[in-house]
Amino acid sequence: MNKKAKMGLTILLIIIIGAAALIFIRQLKNRKLQMGEEQNLGVPVETTEVKKDDFQIIYNYSGTVEYAGKRKISAQIGGEITDIYVEEGETLKKGDLLAKIEDQKLKNNLNSAQAAVKEAENVLKKAKLSKEISENNLIESRAALNEAQSNYSQWKSDYNRDKKLYHKNAIAEAKFEQTKTQFKKAAAQIEKMKAAVASAEKSVEIAELNIKNSREKLKKAENEFENARLELKDTEIKSPITAKVVREFAEEGELIGVGQPLFEIARPERLEVKVQVGMKDLNKLKVGTKVLISFPALKNRNLEAEISEIDSTADLRSRTTEVTIIFKENNLTLKDGSFVAAALVAESYKDVIIIPERAIFNYQNKSHVYLIEEGKAVRKKIKKGASNGYFTIVRSSLAPGDKIAVSNLNDLQDKQKVYLSEQENGDD
Repeated sequence: MNKKAKMGLTILLIIIIGAAALIFIRQLKNRKLQMGEEQNLGVPVETTEVKKDDFQIIYNYSGTVEYAGKRKISAQIGGEITDIYVEEGETLKKGDLLAKIEDQKLKNNLNSAQAAVKEAENVLKKAKLSKEISENNLIESRAALNEAQSNYSQWKSDYNRDKKLYHKNAIAEAKFEQTKTQFKKAAAQIEKMKAAVASAEKSVEIAELNIKNSREKLKKAENEFENARLELKDTEIKSPITAKVVREFAEEGELIGVGQPLFEIARPERLEVKVQVGMKDLNKLKVGTKVLISFPALKNRNLEAEISEIDSTADLRSRTTEVTIIFKENNLTLKDGSFVAAALVAESYKDVIIIPERAIFNYQNKSHVYLIEEGKAVRKKIKKGASNGYFTIVRSSLAPGDKIAVSNLNDLQDKQKVYLSEQENGDD
């Protein structure tokens, strides 16, 4: 290549490089200008519109469906089951016989107890008769004593009279000795009658004690008879309510112990749900609290129910308390043992202002939000109400229709310019 051609190529390269540099400089200026324009827009934010609506604090739990009034029927005495008269699923009436326990020994006990009662009654009759005789003897003895005392008084008077006459030689000695002898006999008769009265009184006392002992023995015999009667009655296991046999735990010929469950019965037309509730949530619940029950077969429909009972004790390991929920509808298609979702409505509010929890931030130990006004974020103090962790009731400062920021809160300041981000969804 000659010198002239090389020079032309060099000039061409210089022109190309210059043009490229000029294009790059212009693009760089445009980029800086664009960045400057973007910075002037402020902080990108997502917003939501403040609304008024009904609001609830709901605790969600799962629970188990049970037949209402379900209870176990247990044996009150031990022994061999000789007969079972019902099957699982059978409907019973109150008083229907469920099973029978072998009772021959108890029948013998009842007969013995009955004989003991009759014997004790006879002993009591004899004791009462003995007392009656003793009381009659006492009456006779007291009458005889009175007579002896009267006789003694008469002979004492005669003795004192004859004694004076004798000392005056007015009567013979024989006459005085005769009076003296009769006086001594009268005195002796009084002592004899006093002893008879004392003996009769003792006999009455003993008779009364015998009656008391006989009554106690009769009472004991009657109690033993009643216990034997009840034990014999307990060999017949009966249904205490009109119900359905849910489970059967025993078999004919089985030897059972006292308190051993034999059947489980329930009222299938009424259902209840048992839920284990945490101690923190329990403080907001009470009997009558509304509950919404759902399960797959219901699809989008909820069954209304309410809390009917809250256990007075808690499980120390799980730190939960059993809550019983009763349905307001009867004859449901749910079965005993089914699992359901239970929404416990702890608090309910009508027509209140609610905002997302993520729109709230803390400033100077107070709750605030950023109110979006004319392209700026205005810091606004609010008064919070109840919250469910996702939404919160606001008691002041905001009105329906207000726009508030729900993103980039840490990048915002009071009166900060903002613009809607590309992720703005307008409604949270």
